[in-house]
Amino acid sequence: MLIPGFNLSGTDYRRARREVVLSICVVGILGLFLAGQIALWSAGRGERAAIADRLARMEGELRRHQDELRTTMARVPSEGVKQYEAKVTAYNRILEASAFSWMGLLVELERSVPPSVFLSEIFPDLATGQVHLRGVARSFDDLSQLLHALEERLTFRDVYLLHQAEKKAQGDKPEGLEFSVSLIYRADRK
Repeated sequence: MLIPGFNLSGTDYRRARREVVLSICVVGILGLFLAGQIALWSAGRGERAAIADRLARMEGELRRHQDELRTTMARVPSEGVKQYEAKVTAYNRILEASAFSWMGLLVELERSVPPSVFLSEIFPDLATGQVHLRGVARSFDDLSQLLHALEERLTFRDVYLLHQAEKKAQGDKPEGLEFSVSLIYRADRK
């Protein structure tokens, strides 16, 4: 039995068949992606549950250790705590002193001090990095050169002239300008 106008090899039939096959492939690929997402979600859910359990155990241990610490601290006399705090403070000062770079400071000062300026005292504060310098300059221009050279160094900041006074000649010591300078030394900046 022939149906008039029905041809299986017609372009409309082939195009429709291609569209159906293509749609089935797209739906299959999307189904695979959906299955993968569901698998990832369920695996992540299991991991989150394991992490939450581990976190709860760790918080419990932390609370237990904090309680133990409180009971231990309650048994320690306050005088003993003060003695240990004093020791810790002394050790921290020793560590700060050993960490202070004397060589770095002296090298930077050597690079900054003009030949006509003589430093007589260097007082560093190891905790803050503040350094007080005292010395004698032959003239005000020499002192200005020193201040300018100190300000140009990256390792020094907040350079201030604290005091200056004329020094009269005494015996074999020449006259000049006594001064004191304050600055902050930053060993980490070179």
